[in-house]
Amino acid sequence: MRAPLALVFALCAALSCASPPQLPPPPTTALAWRSCGGGFVCAELSVPLDHALPKGPRITLAVARLPADPAAPRIGTLVVNPGGPGVSAIDYLRWSWPRMAEAVRGRFDLVAFDTRGTGRSTPLDCHGAFAELMAQDPAPADDASWERAVAASRALARECVEKFGALLPYMGSADNARDLDWLRAALGEEQISFLGYSYGTALGAAYLTLYPERVRALVLDGSIDPSFDLEQFAREQAVAVENALAAYDAKAQSKGWHGTDALDAAFARAKTKSTVLYAAAEGLSSPPGGWHDLADALGREQLGDSSGLDDLATRYFGLRPDGSRELSVEAQLATLCADQHRMVSVDAYRAALPELAAASPHFGPGNLLSHLPCAFWPPPASALPRIGARGGPPVLVLANSGDPLTPHLWGERLAARFPQATRVDVESQAHTAYGRGDACVDGVVEGYLLAPAPPSRTHCP
Repeated sequence: MRAPLALVFALCAALSCASPPQLPPPPTTALAWRSCGGGFVCAELSVPLDHALPKGPRITLAVARLPADPAAPRIGTLVVNPGGPGVSAIDYLRWSWPRMAEAVRGRFDLVAFDTRGTGRSTPLDCHGAFAELMAQDPAPADDASWERAVAASRALARECVEKFGALLPYMGSADNARDLDWLRAALGEEQISFLGYSYGTALGAAYLTLYPERVRALVLDGSIDPSFDLEQFAREQAVAVENALAAYDAKAQSKGWHGTDALDAAFARAKTKSTVLYAAAEGLSSPPGGWHDLADALGREQLGDSSGLDDLATRYFGLRPDGSRELSVEAQLATLCADQHRMVSVDAYRAALPELAAASPHFGPGNLLSHLPCAFWPPPASALPRIGARGGPPVLVLANSGDPLTPHLWGERLAARFPQATRVDVESQAHTAYGRGDACVDGVVEGYLLAPAPPSRTHCP
């Protein structure tokens, strides 16, 4: 349920492209469900690599469903996506569903599918050069460090192209939205409800744009606005993280914690400087617990023990004991590079660095350079359509006042793209709002899912 900083989500800003082509309707072939533990059933869905060629090459998507309570009056299917991109929606649903009120989880089949290249779906595995990319200075100050960053980015892109060149042009949010419609048909539903967090809001917004008549209810929590170019995207997100750091530092000063000065000292001493930035982003995104963890890690680092920062960075990527990761960097980059309006050359990235550094001294340059592999990526097969729709149901948009990864401003912009949307502003420094124990937020979301209508309130608390 996150939108990672650096190696982050970016939606196509060039959404002035033509209307999407009309595609044939998906088949209604039923899924072959099997028990997969914890009350869930699982299946595989075969979809076209290119939806414009429904009889062409196929890929496989993993699907999981937690059936509604048979004793309750069933409403329909609620599809959940945690964003990333590159995070397994199935894994997320397995641990998060108890957060939902019984009135919701009992009356909906809760469904998740791992988007292309993610989790158990047709995988991407081309991260051989990732460690070298991570080792680069996130703010290269001279020609030599810049050339090393360019070389590492090029190497990662080359590896992915060599291994998965046929898949990479079909990894965008429009492709995933069309996959979702094939899933809807396979489930036998005329309409679905959708709950998307962070980059999951990009999938939800794309689906509503393409298939407004197929949506019963749509919740967009921690929104991504797809109306700007990569430089603006990276700058505004970095400013939001910088603001979160300032809020953390104010708390640190009042509580006697280790604050920004300690972070700067740790960054200066670190052998792999990006680790410190990822650790900070992890801690800042989940107050109050994450703030405590960051303060503790900085205190330990001052005593010569960097393991706390390493642990936070490991948590950021969801690194498992077996070496696998909850966050697929390959799938994330593939989605970003397919969606976003890219900068024209590596020189354009370098030219933008001073402005990013001025806007966000700690996070700006690294946030922009996390997208540098996209300079060497193959172009998408088709552009993402202009996001927005007048049709469809009332839409609920949640926007945290101090969200460090999806700024409140993005919620404002995305809500404005759907005239039927209601934005609920939430007083919170965390990333995303629903399921965090706020009775106001949870009540608004669950009331809307049960009976889609504009909520009576537009602020929480």
